[in-house]
Amino acid sequence: MKVKCLYKTGLDLRPYENKPLLNEQFGRFGASGNSIYGEITIGREYLVMGIVVFENYQGYLVDEGLISVCPCQLFEITDEKASANWHVRTIGKDEDIYPYIQMVIGYPEFCSDKLAYAKLIVEKEEEAQRIYFKRKIELEQE
Repeated sequence: MKVKCLYKTGLDLRPYENKPLLNEQFGRFGASGNSIYGEITIGREYLVMGIVVFENYQGYLVDEGLISVCPCQLFEITDEKASANWHVRTIGKDEDIYPYIQMVIGYPEFCSDKLAYAKLIVEKEEEAQRIYFKRKIELEQE
């Protein structure tokens, strides 16, 4: 699956909020109107390595050097074909990331390891990043 970045600010997400907000208020995406998603570039196409279903929105797992999860509303889908190797995992109520994260979809290790999100996105663990980029190379060759 490939997406093209159309927007990169919290202000761009305002039309997708479920209630009116002041610019300085944080909405359902965890962004204020002043927020900037500096890890993505408008006009650039990204290979989606996974989808994270948060409590209030969905985000794409992408990278531009820095691996991150950005709201899907910032992108348009340019190639809707998902990898045949993607897995799905719902998050259990006993997990620390619940209810903040409800489900993850993506490469096998991202879904099978209950700590994968934290290792990859929060802790930026070297081994988790190595696996991510290994799977990205494989996906690019599909």
